[in-house]
Amino acid sequence: MRRTTATALVAAALIGGGLLWVLEASLVMSGRAAIVPPLTLGPALALLAAVLLLVAWPVRQAARGRRRIDHRHATGVLGLAKASSIVGALLLGAALGALGFFASRAVVAGDAVLALAVVGGGALLQLVAGLLAEHWCVLPPDDEDEARARGAAPTPSTG
Repeated sequence: MRRTTATALVAAALIGGGLLWVLEASLVMSGRAAIVPPLTLGPALALLAAVLLLVAWPVRQAARGRRRIDHRHATGVLGLAKASSIVGALLLGAALGALGFFASRAVVAGDAVLALAVVGGGALLQLVAGLLAEHWCVLPPDDEDEARARGAAPTPSTG
């Protein structure tokens, strides 16, 4: 698996922000209420970030050779870490897009801005936790990987 790129994260944030901006604008223009996420979504995202780091910690210890874990656990944690970073970027972009929409209005609801700021903070924590957990899942290169990177043939091990 390849690492999550900054391009993918920026693209997810831009998509989330743009979609929510357009959705909020179309709702308000049609006379409906704008979407405001519940205030509890931010702490829930922060809790998910903490859980991700807890399940990724054994993978980090295994990558450093201090512990043995099942490869399916490590693969699952890596998938969860990648998904968390993308979803965190998407939700952060959506929160920023909605904040931008509300900031462009003549009358701004303080509760909506507070809720979106808390959700944005939780999404940022989820994004950072996903990237950190993904970093923890990287195995150190072995001698064969280093030889391939240099373009040389790996040295046979004497046994």
